[in-house]
Amino acid sequence: MHAHLDHFAAYLQDARNASPHTVRSYTRDIIQFIEWLESEKLLRPRQGPDKVTYLMIRRYLGHLAGRDYHRRSVLRKLSALKAFFKWLEREGAVTRNPAAPVLSPKTSRTLPDVLEVAEVESLLALPDAETPFGRRDRALLETLYATGMRVAEAAALSMPDLNWRAGEARVKSGKGDRERVVLLGRAALSALRGYAEEARPQLMARRKNQLTPVSDAVWINGRGTRLSSHAIYMLVLDYTRRAGIQKSVTPHTLRHSFATHLLEGGADLRVVQELLGHRSLSSTQIYTRVGAAHLKKVYDAAHPRASQDMVRGGNREAHG
Repeated sequence: MHAHLDHFAAYLQDARNASPHTVRSYTRDIIQFIEWLESEKLLRPRQGPDKVTYLMIRRYLGHLAGRDYHRRSVLRKLSALKAFFKWLEREGAVTRNPAAPVLSPKTSRTLPDVLEVAEVESLLALPDAETPFGRRDRALLETLYATGMRVAEAAALSMPDLNWRAGEARVKSGKGDRERVVLLGRAALSALRGYAEEARPQLMARRKNQLTPVSDAVWINGRGTRLSSHAIYMLVLDYTRRAGIQKSVTPHTLRHSFATHLLEGGADLRVVQELLGHRSLSSTQIYTRVGAAHLKKVYDAAHPRASQDMVRGGNREAHG
C-alpha cells in the first residue's frame, strides 16, 4: 500500500489543491493505519489495498477509541482513509471502497475561545514601537485581528498583495488556493504602513547573504527572510503570556475574536462568512452561538432580576 501514497499525495496537491499541511496530515494518518494493520497481522507488507476490508477499518476505529483519541482526530483519520480508498477505487487499484460504508463518529461542536475587546487592546499595546521587531509585531497583531486571516495566510502574505489605497489585502487560502479580499481597517493600515516603510527595510538588511534575492514577504524575521507560520504562532503565544491573559490564545483565537466582535457589532452573517473565506454559512454560524453566550453574560450582569442569588433571595422574602 505504501507504493500508492506518493501518487495519492500528488493527487491531493495537484488535483484537489490541498494545502501542504493537509497533504502531510493525510499521508501520516494513512501510514499509521497501514502500520497498525501490519502490527495486527491483518496485512502483510507486500499485500495491496484490495485486501483491506470494511471490518478492518471498523476495528481500527475501535483501536483509536480505546487509545483515547479525541473524536475529532478519529474523524480526521477516517476522512483520510475515505479519500484514499475513493481515489484507489477511481484508479482501479481496488474494486470496492471499504471505507465508504463506515459511518463517521458524531462530534459536538465546541465554542471557540474568544478574547474580550479589552483583552485584545492589552495585547495590541504590548509591542515596543521603538524597535523594528516591535513595530513588526504590532502591525502583525493588528492585521490578524483586523482581517481574521488564518496564520498560514498571514505568513504567505507578500507586498504585492497589499492595496494601500483601498486598505485591502489579497489573501490566498491554503484550503483550495481560493483567493479573497480582506479589509485592513485604519488602525491596522497605519501600523502596517509604518512597519513597511521604516522597520521592514531594517529587518531586510539583516540578511546574511546579501546576494540572495530580496524577499517580497510582508513579515520578515531576524534573518531577513520570511517569517514562518510557527514563528507567528509562538509570537502570539508570547505576547499573550506577557499580557497576563488567562486563556489559551493562538492566531486562530484572534480570527475567532474578529468574527465574534463583528457580529456583536451588528455585522451581517454573510458578510462575516465572506471575510473569513468560509465556503459554507454553517461554518460561520458557530459565531452566532459565541455571540449568544456574550449576550447572556451581558444580560446576567445588567438585568436586576437575572442573578440567581437575587432570585433566590426574592423567593425567601416572599415566603418569609
